[in-house]
Amino acid sequence: MLLKEKLLYFSVLLILLNSCTEKFYPDTNEDVSTLVIDGKITNGQGPYEVRLFRTVSINIADTLLPEIGAVISIYDNDGNSDSFTETTPGLYHNISPDFKGKVGHSYWIEIQTLDGKKYESTPETIPPQIEIEKIYGEEITKIMPDGEKLKGAGFFVDAKSNTNQNIYLKWDYQESWEWQSPYFRPITDNPSRICYPYNISNNISVFDGSQYDIKQFNHLATSFVNQEEVKLNYAYFLNVSLYSISLESYEFWESMQKINQNNGGIYDNIPGNITGNICACNSDDSVLGYFEASSVNSKNKIFSTADFNMKFSDFSKGCENFQTLVPPDGENYIEISSEVLDGIIVYTVRRGYCYDCNLIYSPLKPSFWP
Repeated sequence: MLLKEKLLYFSVLLILLNSCTEKFYPDTNEDVSTLVIDGKITNGQGPYEVRLFRTVSINIADTLLPEIGAVISIYDNDGNSDSFTETTPGLYHNISPDFKGKVGHSYWIEIQTLDGKKYESTPETIPPQIEIEKIYGEEITKIMPDGEKLKGAGFFVDAKSNTNQNIYLKWDYQESWEWQSPYFRPITDNPSRICYPYNISNNISVFDGSQYDIKQFNHLATSFVNQEEVKLNYAYFLNVSLYSISLESYEFWESMQKINQNNGGIYDNIPGNITGNICACNSDDSVLGYFEASSVNSKNKIFSTADFNMKFSDFSKGCENFQTLVPPDGENYIEISSEVLDGIIVYTVRRGYCYDCNLIYSPLKPSFWP
């Protein structure tokens, strides 16, 4: 579930406690448009990103629309500033490559939308960086939300800090793997037998390390590869980014995590108040989201089936034959055979990407591959 989808719940359920000098506590309902903001600056290389969306209605399928034409500026406590440019609808990146986040410095953004309304974030200071010591895999049994038990490889990180400050962590990961089409045959104009599927983590992972005297944090869970998947057959690349965040950012994301993990209705176990760090400054409009200032450390590693004793599937279930009454199009679905049963044509087909993976995956390695 993406951040914009998670934040949508709050537009109809909650009153935000904002952090402007003059605070507004608006009533929210499904007919009121709410600005949703998601962004961060780190001590890593930019450009830095801010996403703006506008809620429409929970009764409309596409319930968040990009907020276009906004003017966004970022400031630090040394008097430096930079502007953002809109690269795609609702997605903004800062302009200057010389504007870089620094540990111990404070940052905030100011936003003016096309209708002249202004919003700002509370200044946040970038905490000291946390070191990722290692990434490793273990054979585990994972219990799914529905109670199903899946065997596979779980991937974890160990991290440490050399500071005595309270530590709050957030992390995410990118994964990619080598896919080889088992029945290679050209279908597209640029046929490929080998491709590189790519995923970004969609879980919220946070950890409160403030109670630890020794700032050593082990076994932080990242991705999981089911024993029935083929991700590890050739090369599985995992890139983990670990963020050191403020207490306020931790509390916000922990509340969001509770929503994400809720398996009941959207009204179950929702915290009574969610405090973001964005406020409306010249209106009583509600606004949702967080602009984060954090330090980041990234580490990556390549794994394969050779790293585990467990036997993983060597053939993708997605490439197994299946029957359908729909005539195959010769591209997305390839006919293997057909027969007439009770006057109805039944087709045995196979998915097209099993012949030419360029149909659904990229033949190019993602930029974070070594």
